[in-house]
Amino acid sequence: MAERVTGPLGWRLVHAVEGVLLMVLGAAGLIALAVPPEDQPLVVFELNPAHAVLLLLTGVLALISTWSLRTIRWFAAAELVVFLVLFVYGTAQSTADESSTIFALDPPENFLHAALALLGFIVLCGAYVVPGSAGRRRLITTTHRPKAREARSGEEDTPR
Repeated sequence: MAERVTGPLGWRLVHAVEGVLLMVLGAAGLIALAVPPEDQPLVVFELNPAHAVLLLLTGVLALISTWSLRTIRWFAAAELVVFLVLFVYGTAQSTADESSTIFALDPPENFLHAALALLGFIVLCGAYVVPGSAGRRRLITTTHRPKAREARSGEEDTPR
């Protein structure tokens, strides 16, 4: 059972769940911006259109990346880098005026970016320790080795 959870199927499931959650958050952010009053927060996030579209696009790409283990690795690496940069940039900008960035990042969004960067790191590490598909590996069996008996040090195979 533990093999199935940590195998490629487990990482595909993680990316699918992440993709759906980010798509829901991004779509809810866009809907919240369209309904008056436009500046209402969505749970704890104060998303603007650019940030909502970024989350929606990230969710779509996360779902697309579930295609193979290789695409999961590429997406996880990109997610790690992009959201780490957004976290560092957003944290540095939080000392200045929040509206000076295109995403208008607040502390809750910075924590979201840190969590997404951490998730990217975990998936990247986990997806690299999962072996590739079993079809490409050569199966070596030791059940039938006729030459092994002959290679012994002159012992007879006759019953005693």
